[in-house]
Amino acid sequence: MTEQELDKARYPMEWNASYEAKGTQWRGYFDLASYSDILFMDGLVLELGSGDGNTASQLVKTADNLVCLDIAPSSFKVLPMSELEVHKTIGDARLMPFRAEKFSSIICRHVLTHAIPGDSEAILKEIARVLSPEGVALFEVFTPKDMRWGKGVEIMPDTFLRGDKLICRFYLEEEIIDMLKDSGFYIVKSELHAREVLYDGSIYVRESLVIIASFS
Repeated sequence: MTEQELDKARYPMEWNASYEAKGTQWRGYFDLASYSDILFMDGLVLELGSGDGNTASQLVKTADNLVCLDIAPSSFKVLPMSELEVHKTIGDARLMPFRAEKFSSIICRHVLTHAIPGDSEAILKEIARVLSPEGVALFEVFTPKDMRWGKGVEIMPDTFLRGDKLICRFYLEEEIIDMLKDSGFYIVKSELHAREVLYDGSIYVRESLVIIASFS
Protein backbone atom coordinates (compact mmCIF):
# COMPACT_ATOMS: atom_id res chain seq x y z
CA MET A 1 0.00 0.00 0.00
CA THR A 2 1.39 3.39 -0.99
CA GLU A 3 0.74 6.82 0.48
CA GLN A 4 -1.69 7.50 -2.37
CA GLU A 5 -3.60 4.30 -1.61
CA LEU A 6 -3.89 5.05 2.09
CA ASP A 7 -7.52 5.79 2.89
CA LYS A 8 -7.35 8.57 5.49
CA ALA A 9 -10.95 8.02 6.56
CA ARG A 10 -10.53 4.26 6.87
CA TYR A 11 -7.06 3.44 8.17
CA PRO A 12 -7.60 4.10 11.92
CA MET A 13 -10.31 1.44 11.89
CA GLU A 14 -7.67 -1.21 11.27
CA TRP A 15 -7.35 -1.09 15.04
CA ASN A 16 -10.79 -2.65 15.31
CA ALA A 17 -9.67 -5.67 13.29
CA SER A 18 -6.45 -5.81 15.29
CA TYR A 19 -8.25 -6.04 18.64
CA GLU A 20 -10.72 -8.56 17.24
CA ALA A 21 -7.85 -10.76 16.06
CA LYS A 22 -5.35 -10.33 18.91
CA GLY A 23 -7.34 -9.29 21.97
CA THR A 24 -5.06 -7.81 24.63
CA GLN A 25 -2.07 -6.20 22.90
CA TRP A 26 -0.27 -3.89 25.29
CA ARG A 27 1.95 -5.01 28.14
CA GLY A 28 4.56 -3.37 30.28
CA TYR A 29 4.16 -0.65 32.88
CA PHE A 30 4.16 3.13 32.66
CA ASP A 31 4.92 4.97 35.90
CA LEU A 32 2.14 7.54 36.03
CA ALA A 33 2.84 8.12 39.70
CA SER A 34 5.95 10.10 38.80
CA TYR A 35 3.67 12.71 37.19
CA SER A 36 1.08 12.85 39.97
CA ASP A 37 2.31 16.25 41.13
CA ILE A 38 1.63 17.71 37.66
CA LEU A 39 -1.55 16.01 36.45
CA PHE A 40 -4.98 17.01 37.81
CA MET A 41 -6.56 13.64 38.56
CA ASP A 42 -9.36 14.90 40.79
CA GLY A 43 -11.32 16.40 37.89
CA LEU A 44 -12.68 14.85 34.71
CA VAL A 45 -9.84 12.91 33.07
CA LEU A 46 -9.73 11.73 29.44
CA GLU A 47 -7.56 8.96 28.05
CA LEU A 48 -7.30 8.99 24.26
CA GLY A 49 -6.72 5.70 22.47
CA SER A 50 -7.40 3.74 25.63
CA GLY A 51 -7.07 0.41 23.79
CA ASP A 52 -7.13 -2.68 25.95
CA GLY A 53 -6.89 -0.69 29.20
CA ASN A 54 -3.19 -1.03 30.02
CA THR A 55 -2.95 2.63 31.05
CA ALA A 56 -6.54 3.02 32.18
CA SER A 57 -6.07 0.26 34.75
CA GLN A 58 -3.51 2.56 36.41
CA LEU A 59 -5.48 5.75 35.95
CA VAL A 60 -8.55 4.42 37.78
CA LYS A 61 -6.48 4.20 40.96
CA THR A 62 -6.17 7.99 41.17
CA ALA A 63 -8.68 9.47 38.71
CA ASP A 64 -12.04 10.29 40.28
CA ASN A 65 -13.84 10.41 36.95
CA LEU A 66 -12.16 8.74 33.96
CA VAL A 67 -13.40 8.81 30.35
CA CYS A 68 -11.79 6.40 27.88
CA LEU A 69 -12.09 7.10 24.15
CA ASP A 70 -11.05 4.73 21.38
CA ILE A 71 -11.92 4.47 17.69
CA ALA A 72 -12.09 0.65 17.87
CA PRO A 73 -15.31 -0.73 19.44
CA SER A 74 -13.63 -4.11 19.87
CA SER A 75 -11.02 -2.60 22.22
CA PHE A 76 -13.64 -2.26 24.94
CA LYS A 77 -14.30 -6.02 24.84
CA VAL A 78 -10.80 -7.18 25.77
CA LEU A 79 -9.03 -7.43 29.12
CA PRO A 80 -8.41 -5.51 31.26
CA MET A 81 -10.58 -2.78 29.64
CA SER A 82 -13.72 -4.93 29.59
CA GLU A 83 -13.66 -5.15 33.39
CA LEU A 84 -12.84 -1.52 34.19
CA GLU A 85 -15.66 0.65 35.56
CA VAL A 86 -14.99 3.79 33.53
CA HIS A 87 -16.91 5.89 31.01
CA LYS A 88 -16.25 4.23 27.62
CA THR A 89 -16.78 6.21 24.43
CA ILE A 90 -16.29 5.07 20.84
CA GLY A 91 -14.95 8.02 18.91
CA ASP A 92 -12.32 9.56 16.66
CA ALA A 93 -9.59 11.65 18.29
CA ARG A 94 -9.60 13.86 15.20
CA LEU A 95 -13.19 14.92 15.95
CA MET A 96 -14.11 14.18 19.55
CA PRO A 97 -17.72 13.97 20.73
CA PHE A 98 -17.08 16.26 23.73
CA ARG A 99 -17.83 19.88 24.48
CA ALA A 100 -15.03 22.43 24.72
CA GLU A 101 -12.93 22.82 27.89
CA LYS A 102 -14.41 19.67 29.43
CA PHE A 103 -11.35 17.86 30.87
CA SER A 104 -8.88 18.79 33.60
CA SER A 105 -6.29 16.27 32.36
CA ILE A 106 -5.81 14.39 29.10
CA ILE A 107 -3.58 11.33 28.67
CA CYS A 108 -2.45 10.78 25.08
CA ARG A 109 0.00 7.87 25.04
CA HIS A 110 1.02 6.85 21.50
CA VAL A 111 -2.09 8.15 19.74
CA LEU A 112 0.18 10.52 17.81
CA THR A 113 2.52 7.57 17.22
CA HIS A 114 -0.20 5.98 15.11
CA ALA A 115 -1.30 9.11 13.21
CA ILE A 116 -0.09 10.31 9.85
CA PRO A 117 1.04 13.93 9.33
CA GLY A 118 -2.03 16.12 9.14
CA ASP A 119 -4.06 13.88 11.40
CA SER A 120 -1.60 14.45 14.24
CA GLU A 121 -2.17 18.20 14.00
CA ALA A 122 -5.95 17.64 13.90
CA ILE A 123 -5.73 15.54 17.07
CA LEU A 124 -3.70 18.21 18.85
CA LYS A 125 -6.25 20.88 17.93
CA GLU A 126 -9.04 18.71 19.35
CA ILE A 127 -7.08 18.13 22.55
CA ALA A 128 -6.57 21.87 22.86
CA ARG A 129 -10.31 22.37 22.34
CA VAL A 130 -11.55 19.93 25.00
CA LEU A 131 -8.85 20.62 27.62
CA SER A 132 -9.80 23.16 30.27
CA PRO A 133 -7.80 26.43 30.31
CA GLU A 134 -6.09 25.33 33.53
CA GLY A 135 -5.73 21.71 32.37
CA VAL A 136 -2.69 19.55 31.69
CA ALA A 137 -2.02 17.01 28.93
CA LEU A 138 0.48 14.14 28.90
CA PHE A 139 1.82 12.96 25.54
CA GLU A 140 4.03 10.00 24.71
CA VAL A 141 5.53 9.20 21.31
CA PHE A 142 8.29 6.91 20.02
CA THR A 143 11.60 8.32 18.78
CA PRO A 144 13.55 7.09 15.71
CA LYS A 145 15.90 5.20 18.06
CA ASP A 146 13.11 2.87 19.13
CA MET A 147 13.43 -0.74 17.99
CA ARG A 148 10.22 -0.52 15.95
CA TRP A 149 11.60 2.16 13.63
CA GLY A 150 11.92 0.87 10.06
CA LYS A 151 9.35 -1.90 10.40
CA GLY A 152 7.05 -1.85 7.36
CA VAL A 153 6.90 0.46 4.34
CA GLU A 154 8.00 4.08 4.84
CA ILE A 155 5.06 6.01 3.40
CA MET A 156 6.22 9.38 4.79
CA PRO A 157 9.39 10.46 6.62
CA ASP A 158 9.76 8.36 9.79
CA THR A 159 6.21 7.04 9.24
CA PHE A 160 5.74 3.34 8.46
CA LEU A 161 2.78 1.28 7.30
CA ARG A 162 3.16 -2.14 8.86
CA GLY A 163 1.98 -5.48 7.54
CA ASP A 164 -1.06 -5.33 9.83
CA LYS A 165 -2.03 -2.00 8.11
CA LEU A 166 -1.33 0.00 11.26
CA ILE A 167 0.71 3.20 11.23
CA CYS A 168 3.85 3.84 13.31
CA ARG A 169 5.33 7.33 13.31
CA PHE A 170 8.53 8.31 15.12
CA TYR A 171 9.25 11.86 16.34
CA LEU A 172 12.32 13.92 17.09
CA GLU A 173 11.95 15.94 20.29
CA GLU A 174 12.07 19.29 18.52
CA GLU A 175 9.44 18.09 16.04
CA ILE A 176 6.82 17.11 18.58
CA ILE A 177 7.53 20.17 20.74
CA ASP A 178 7.09 22.48 17.74
CA MET A 179 3.80 20.74 16.91
CA LEU A 180 2.54 21.26 20.46
CA LYS A 181 3.56 24.91 20.49
CA ASP A 182 1.85 25.46 17.13
CA SER A 183 -1.34 24.11 18.72
CA GLY A 184 -1.11 26.64 21.55
CA PHE A 185 0.56 24.54 24.24
CA TYR A 186 3.27 25.53 26.69
CA ILE A 187 5.81 22.78 27.45
CA VAL A 188 5.92 22.04 31.17
CA LYS A 189 8.25 19.05 31.04
CA SER A 190 9.94 16.84 28.43
CA GLU A 191 11.63 13.56 29.31
CA LEU A 192 13.35 10.85 27.30
CA HIS A 193 12.52 7.31 28.39
CA ALA A 194 14.96 4.67 27.13
CA ARG A 195 15.44 1.06 28.16
CA GLU A 196 16.95 -2.12 26.80
CA VAL A 197 14.81 -5.19 26.21
CA LEU A 198 15.71 -8.77 25.40
CA TYR A 199 13.86 -10.12 22.37
CA ASP A 200 14.63 -13.42 20.61
CA GLY A 201 18.04 -13.56 22.25
CA SER A 202 19.09 -10.04 21.21
CA ILE A 203 19.14 -6.69 23.01
CA TYR A 204 17.03 -3.87 21.58
CA VAL A 205 16.27 -0.30 22.63
CA ARG A 206 12.82 0.99 23.43
CA GLU A 207 12.79 4.79 23.43
CA SER A 208 10.01 7.31 23.79
CA LEU A 209 9.42 10.94 24.68
CA VAL A 210 7.00 11.92 27.44
CA ILE A 211 5.90 15.54 27.32
CA ILE A 212 3.67 17.40 29.77
CA ALA A 213 1.95 20.43 28.27
CA SER A 214 -0.55 23.07 29.35
CA PHE A 215 -1.79 26.48 28.25
CA SER A 216 0.28 28.45 30.78
